[in-house]
Amino acid sequence: MTLDLVKLTLLLILLFSPGTSTRRVDRRLSALKFGQTLEDFIIFQPDMSPLQHSLTVCAWVKKLSTAGYPSWLSYSTSSHDHEMLFSDNGRHNFFLENNFNVHSAMNPTVGTWSHHCTSWSTSSNKRRTYFEGKLVGEQDTPARTLGLGGYLFFNNENHYDGSDRSTSEIFGGELYKVNFFTKELTGQEILEMKEAGLCSDVEEKYGRFRYLRWEDILLEGRTGNITEVSTGCPAPQCEETEERAPRSDGGKENETEEPTPEETEEETESTTQPSNKTECECPACSRWDVLYEEGFFNQTLSHGLLEELRSYWNILEHFVGATINTEVITHFKIFYATKEACEI
Repeated sequence: MTLDLVKLTLLLILLFSPGTSTRRVDRRLSALKFGQTLEDFIIFQPDMSPLQHSLTVCAWVKKLSTAGYPSWLSYSTSSHDHEMLFSDNGRHNFFLENNFNVHSAMNPTVGTWSHHCTSWSTSSNKRRTYFEGKLVGEQDTPARTLGLGGYLFFNNENHYDGSDRSTSEIFGGELYKVNFFTKELTGQEILEMKEAGLCSDVEEKYGRFRYLRWEDILLEGRTGNITEVSTGCPAPQCEETEERAPRSDGGKENETEEPTPEETEEETESTTQPSNKTECECPACSRWDVLYEEGFFNQTLSHGLLEELRSYWNILEHFVGATINTEVITHFKIFYATKEACEI
């Protein structure tokens, strides 16, 4: 693999120079805009087994088409064509093969983001549909689990064999923060998500319950006219380390001041509070995100590339021959993240 040495050098300087703040684009802030033809779509086959007993699907949807049944998500298996099928106007609202038309309760404004959710579990045997944080209908479901081995499809209806796509069902709008949770979220949790707004990170508080994440979907292959567009949301920034101000008393730098009782109490609390975090305080700034760059992602880690990076990442030596993909990067971020990574 060949890399532009100048680009690599500048990238490494940006990432590892002391006092330098990372300002790379956070792709999680990108929405996807879909084209208006039958050849514009995303299709992939994820492992849906963590969702087979309970799930919640939520997304921010921008409607751009006024006709037909603009279907933004379809999930079909070899046994069931309509395990999930959602249109932006509520006319298609299939779950476990049953349609529950909620068009009369939904009135999305063309060109405006709206929040959509569907929740379900085998324990409740009910599917609930939410629009803009409000419950707009619920329906009993068959006493079975979600079908496995199917295909997720974005921008139209799609059956397992690739059939039944229709021009009247082309979504042609924009999607943002499509997330699949492995639990049946409550109405209050869904309302909180909507009220937090398009630019919040409220979904991240669910940790591993957020099983299929928007940032994962952004990495899937795309066919036809699908583009990443800005949501207008501000990028999260790491807190920068403040420079130490000169001592006003003219004392020497190695002299220490006695902490105040308040400072002592704060320090004690901060060191005794348990933490369940496995990543650094601002994961959007992790140094491992460099592996998502065009020159690295989906490339084979070669000895030549390793030599370029050896002085920085000796850890990588154990992974020569592996393909740099989402699983490898996630492993690095969980097990090798450091607090210092957030301060560069």
